[in-house]
Amino acid sequence: MRKLLILISILFIAVIVAAVLYFRSLSNNSRSSNNFLTSIPADATFLLSFQNDKSFYNIFSDFEIFEAIIGKDAQHELNFLNKQILRKSDFHEQSNKQTLYFSFHPDREGINWLLTLPLKARIKPEDAQVALEKALAGLGKLIPDSLTSFAYKIQLHELKKPFFIGFKDGIVFVSYKQELVKKSLDDKAAHLTASFVEELAKSEHKNNNSILNLHLNHTQLFQTINGLMRTKAGNNLQLLEGLKGMSSLNMNFKSDALMFSGLSTIENSTQNYIAIYTHQTATEGNLKQILPANTAAYASFAFSDYPKFHRELNILLERRKQLNRIQDQLTLIRSSKKIDIDKDLLNQWSNEFASIELNTRENIGIVKLKDSLHFMEAIGKISTGVSDEIRRFDNSNLLYYSFGDPMLPFQRPYFTVVNNYMICANTISTLQQFRKQHEQKELLINTIQFLEFNKLQANKTNVSFYINNDNSKHTLSRQLKPVYKKSYTDTANFGYKNFYAFSFQLAGYDGNFYSNLSAKYISKEKETKQPEWETSRLSSDINIAPTVWKYSDSTNFIVTQDKNNTLYGFTTEGKEIWRTSLSGKILGEIVQLTDHTILLNTDERLYRFKPDGVPYPGFPVVFPHKASFSSTIFQSDANYFKIFIPGQQHIFAYDNNGKELPEWKNKTVKGNILFGLKTALLNDFNYIIAFTEEGNIYLFNHNAGLTSFIEGDSKDEYKNAIGVEITPGKPEMSRIVTTDTSGILQSFYFDKTKGQTSLGKWPSTHYFETKNIQGDSIKEFIITDNKQLYVFNSQDSTLLFNHTFNANLTASPLYFPTESNRFIIGMATDAKLLYAFEDDGSIIKGFPMEGLPEFYYGKLKNNGHRYIILSKDGRKLTAYRMD
Repeated sequence: MRKLLILISILFIAVIVAAVLYFRSLSNNSRSSNNFLTSIPADATFLLSFQNDKSFYNIFSDFEIFEAIIGKDAQHELNFLNKQILRKSDFHEQSNKQTLYFSFHPDREGINWLLTLPLKARIKPEDAQVALEKALAGLGKLIPDSLTSFAYKIQLHELKKPFFIGFKDGIVFVSYKQELVKKSLDDKAAHLTASFVEELAKSEHKNNNSILNLHLNHTQLFQTINGLMRTKAGNNLQLLEGLKGMSSLNMNFKSDALMFSGLSTIENSTQNYIAIYTHQTATEGNLKQILPANTAAYASFAFSDYPKFHRELNILLERRKQLNRIQDQLTLIRSSKKIDIDKDLLNQWSNEFASIELNTRENIGIVKLKDSLHFMEAIGKISTGVSDEIRRFDNSNLLYYSFGDPMLPFQRPYFTVVNNYMICANTISTLQQFRKQHEQKELLINTIQFLEFNKLQANKTNVSFYINNDNSKHTLSRQLKPVYKKSYTDTANFGYKNFYAFSFQLAGYDGNFYSNLSAKYISKEKETKQPEWETSRLSSDINIAPTVWKYSDSTNFIVTQDKNNTLYGFTTEGKEIWRTSLSGKILGEIVQLTDHTILLNTDERLYRFKPDGVPYPGFPVVFPHKASFSSTIFQSDANYFKIFIPGQQHIFAYDNNGKELPEWKNKTVKGNILFGLKTALLNDFNYIIAFTEEGNIYLFNHNAGLTSFIEGDSKDEYKNAIGVEITPGKPEMSRIVTTDTSGILQSFYFDKTKGQTSLGKWPSTHYFETKNIQGDSIKEFIITDNKQLYVFNSQDSTLLFNHTFNANLTASPLYFPTESNRFIIGMATDAKLLYAFEDDGSIIKGFPMEGLPEFYYGKLKNNGHRYIILSKDGRKLTAYRMD
């Protein structure tokens, strides 16, 4: 995020050290006092400190994580500095063993850093300009600030943007942000408090042997996190609000992880929930054993003494003026339900609970029980069953009274019991899905990456915050402000996507916390990918991208076609199992039916094949006219379906046995049909939809009756496919969408009204499609043109992401299905580079790959891995494992 961390500012240290060389008469008395830190602006969220020592650079010279954080551009600048300046003996002599402090300050534009460097000897500020000008000879230029004394702007030839430097009482301040330097020089500005600096000095003394120290300012922490977001921080992050004090952590070096540990001192924060846990002792918990595999983030809590915790929670609730209202409610429950919540419910809770966010943005709460049978006896008096396995609390706020802030979202939730844990949620479907995942062992603990990450964690703790980078990326991309989202998704320059997860653990320790901060990094693949297999040669160049289909319930097979119109079937190991000749090139998409047969067509014939390549009885079918696109299936029941194929102005219709449907015979429309026909279900009515290049829309029932006709504007022309958006029960909001040749989004509503939206300026050759890319209920808009890929939110037409390629796109996007009912976008360029994109627009790890435009990415075997199947010479298919 804007080159925030550590090493980048060494670029400026070289200039400072150079200035010191010119002050020959200066004393060498060291300055050990930390009073200079009281000049740092008060809004510093965290500080980093380390010694400018050879051992530091030796340890981190090949530390891949730093490049992932600061970016490749910053790494280039560091290499320049190290080679041109810092390796020179004179500079090393003057800067060796100096402690550098970096503070990080949020504002509306992002997070900015400030370097604070106490010099070994005092330098008169009025001499600084002359010294800096000499030091910058051949490197850049110096411009004094016209309003602030002893403040300067420096432009190095090697850097794209200037930085600012200021001198005050033998202290040097450096930043890209001019305002931070000026605040540091201004005695009237707000700075770090004396108490904060005193605590920092104590921790620095204790951590003298640490190679890198991290200091968190709790007072600013929540404000900074909230400032990263476009929306209000979630409930778990809001737990940090009002927390006061600081954490001083030292780094534990590990090549594939960031690990910090140390003491977190907590000031008397009477209104903060987390502070309650300072009076608990670290406790071993097992709740992570039940977390679902799609956990995006969680906050978990463990007690050494629950009664003591609850007493302190009541004090907090009383200070918030909430306790009297809750106690009145408990009195009412006692009289009406004949149950004492304090005695009969609180005694059922064991020693841990958690508030969890899933990658679906649903929330669940988990509470460990002492005895599930006793719990069900007690809870039966204050809950109502909604199914055999799910009940609902009759009264609100009982979980909030039991556990406090983390359970606030669950006012009157549904709940179920699994393995001595109570699982609660605000919807029944969330609990049903949880039970299904648990039965199928789809748990976080069953993933290799989590097991590796868990090795970094403390076994005993009281509070744990966890974020799974992959499972939370969709939410993060939605919530981060644009400046942070840009860096987070920039996989070319940054490596944030290579972090598996982050955690922050707090263990009660004599009224404070002992803390652990961890981030697991997945290292880059340094070896060239080796193919899993390669097929024998095709009879001609590949013409249709390979696709993967079910051969049986347990195995898959691959289908492709060459330019001789030969259709092939391959095993998932690349062995040919059959081939057959078709009448022409396959149009549009292949469809697999529920019996595993595949349906496809050329412009002359409709084919249906069994997985072993044998034609299905009744097929192929010869069309009466040339077909123009692939088939659309209308499934009326489990054993019967209808097949619809467009043929310019004609619509062909057949049953599942290949018999022509007489009611559709000779059915035509005015104008050529664009792409395939669409189906839609609205208000229990099934539509077959045809869209013509004049913009006319025909809505048929499945028996060929024309139920509605929407006439297009005669001045508009169309070349792209339509998408259908259905809002159940609201035909006035349900619509058919596409773009005209000018690039305007045209909306045709089922009540025959129309609308227009500008998505930007596009040439008539642009491509438009609607596909579910981000996994929600509404498909996204995809537009490509020349070197551009754009994906828009269909509900408000805001840009979700875009990508500019280095070469022109060779074809329309490919869409690879996933198990989560969304599609991955695949693209190919003239440079024979293949791309696949995550749902946030970042390039999937391992891409780009070299190959021809016809490729496949996704599941191949039933082993959980993802593969790419591509061709480099046009005659062979090659498979690579991508994870």
